Amino acid sequence: MRTARFFCDTINQNTGTILTDAQFRHLTKVLRLKIGDSVELFDGNGTLVQAIIEKIEKSQAVLTVKTIKNYPKPTQQRIIIASSIAKGERFELLVAKCTELGIDRIVPVIFERTVKQSLQQHRLQTIAVESTKQCQRLFLPIIDLPIALPEAIKKLQSDYPAAKIIFGSLTENAESIINLDFGSNDTIAFIGPEGGITETEENMLRKINAQPLKLTDTILRIETAAITFASVLAARRDSRK
Repeated sequence: MRTARFFCDTINQNTGTILTDAQFRHLTKVLRLKIGDSVELFDGNGTLVQAIIEKIEKSQAVLTVKTIKNYPKPTQQRIIIASSIAKGERFELLVAKCTELGIDRIVPVIFERTVKQSLQQHRLQTIAVESTKQCQRLFLPIIDLPIALPEAIKKLQSDYPAAKIIFGSLTENAESIINLDFGSNDTIAFIGPEGGITETEENMLRKINAQPLKLTDTILRIETAAITFASVLAARRDSRK
């Protein structure tokens, strides 16, 4: 049976680590763990801890760290999904599934045809934490605030100067993503809105040598395209490890 894992952004090896709020409720109300039970803790930055529940109080649990391991954060073959914002719960689904797939960064991008709406950043972070717990990864993805396409291009090129940049396309000369060799570079995938990217936006992407790629012959919704890109890219990356 898999040991229960909980998120804790502050792990104290000496004086005891405290779980509160959602993590405490999950420990006590959902899993109904008891004093003396063993659990795992992670901080989303590569730290994995084996701990024992020492105290369960009214609104918190105190855990004693038994062992602690620190894993290095990946610095190559990172995958960045730069996707148009989708409506309501659909972008939350995108965040959850891209997190499960091991995507390193999710950038909500505002294209000209993006339907304008606000995102609840705290809600997205909570979804990412729960998905990270579920899939047993150690690093939380970075989730950016929404940003317009020109600024997103500039920022991501600065952060990942050697990255291969691709974008979803249904044009006849677009190559299938299955045939592309990504090598060991980071990969940035831009996914446009359901109304499609404009000619100006496509020229903007081609100007930075972004390669148009086709997923299927059908027109996909934003979250479907983003998750499909993430699935293929993650599978190709992880198969080379």
